Amino acid sequence: MKGFLYALQFLTIIPVKIKGMVEERELGRSTAFFPLVGAVQGIILVAANLIFSRFLPTDISSAIVLVVLILINGGFHLDGFADTVDGIAGGSTKEERLNIMKDSRVGAIGVVAIVLVLLLRFLAINALATHHSPLTTNSILFLLPVIGRWSMVPMAYWSEYARPTGGLGRAFIEHTGIKEFLLATVSALFVSIILLSWNGLIYAGIIFIVVYMSTLFFNKKLGGVTGDVLGFQNEISEVIYLVLVMLKVDGIV
Repeated sequence: MKGFLYALQFLTIIPVKIKGMVEERELGRSTAFFPLVGAVQGIILVAANLIFSRFLPTDISSAIVLVVLILINGGFHLDGFADTVDGIAGGSTKEERLNIMKDSRVGAIGVVAIVLVLLLRFLAINALATHHSPLTTNSILFLLPVIGRWSMVPMAYWSEYARPTGGLGRAFIEHTGIKEFLLATVSALFVSIILLSWNGLIYAGIIFIVVYMSTLFFNKKLGGVTGDVLGFQNEISEVIYLVLVMLKVDGIV
């Protein structure tokens, strides 16, 4: 229960009070509950969609759902996404990239990347709501943060922490073991299959491959991953997931 509360506190803006000191090892092992926290966020997304789609045009309702998705974790992952893009684009060595990522200021390329990723998500959510049944749309909206939060777990399990000094993501990267990896993966796959049948397994499998390739890339470019990179992976996984679903909707795959 404490692990779930740690994950809920870290990944959302939901006010959670935990008595006592937070141990780094317990905090890191909370990655096992990342998909469960994603499920909580998914319920909030579905509720927002059910409420706003009833009274507003589809495009406005879709925009609000996207805003809710961003707000429920305080834009935390978007910030990591922008920092990671800035670092990869602006640095020529591992040290330069990590230093750029540590800078609190967001560069022009990071801003452009945020605009593009938000645009893609809005268009995909709007297309889902327009062309799909409410049941399927809500199933996908529920799974979206589940898959996004889960995608950070295998990356943390496969990687070393990139910085020589400590950082916010260090506990998660150093203390995510095989147990946390398996618990998170099994729970994410189980919910995916329940809601989308074998298509859910296929989508999750593709995301799994993307995470593996992404991990190899960052291990080469940075010598490991950081908390910012985990946030980057969450954002990319959600976008790719929505694109995969739309490809299926249009009969392309």
